[in-house]
Amino acid sequence: MTPEPLSILVAVDFGAASARAVSLGGLIADRCGAGTLRLLHAEAGEAPAYFTHDQIEALERQQQAMRTQAAQFLTAFGHRQTGHAVSAAIDERPPSDAILHASATADLIVMGTHGRRGAARWWLGSVAGRVLREARRPLLIVRDDVPHDITAALSRVVVHAAAPQAGHATLAYAGRLAACFGGDVIDGRGWPIERAVSTPRATMLALATPMARTAVWLSAYGEPLVRTSTMPILFVPETPEGDLP
Repeated sequence: MTPEPLSILVAVDFGAASARAVSLGGLIADRCGAGTLRLLHAEAGEAPAYFTHDQIEALERQQQAMRTQAAQFLTAFGHRQTGHAVSAAIDERPPSDAILHASATADLIVMGTHGRRGAARWWLGSVAGRVLREARRPLLIVRDDVPHDITAALSRVVVHAAAPQAGHATLAYAGRLAACFGGDVIDGRGWPIERAVSTPRATMLALATPMARTAVWLSAYGEPLVRTSTMPILFVPETPEGDLP
């Protein structure tokens, strides 16, 4: 049986999409009985190669103080979006590296994207795009302009799987999440993707995702869905036999 997510990781860049992601992650944590919501912000700070030893030590002291302040700000940001307990982590790796590293101990990753506007290319092109390609954990992507109340996101989930994916794990995972909210799951495995995304009153799309995400899959499914779907999208990596990795 596929368990509810007990460890939820939310990537935060402090924008409106991040606020949506924290809110939705907090709701899932509340309803499914998850532990502390883990908030992650990546902020690199490397010393220039020409710095002296004394300058590097001074910079490290400044950066430590800044990390402490950033963690406090991240915690406050989380508390504004959710009443669930949160923990804050500041990582100096590049954002995609930080998220993938932290996701190794997560049951669910939640990220925001800005759709077609503004900083969308930062999240979609270089960060969310790489996480979508490489993550081995279920990944939930929510846009800042999701049209319905975020509390209804799991009220009507349509599950899609295209060959060679069987979609067994995706159907089970989506079903467990939806059950936490008293929601319904629609089995759209084998449907054309166009039918799945246009399902009446659907509030989330759960997509069976191959372990090896090829350029063809990304261009046909992953990236177009993230760019155009106003519903939150749950990407569930599974083997061709329909099992979680």
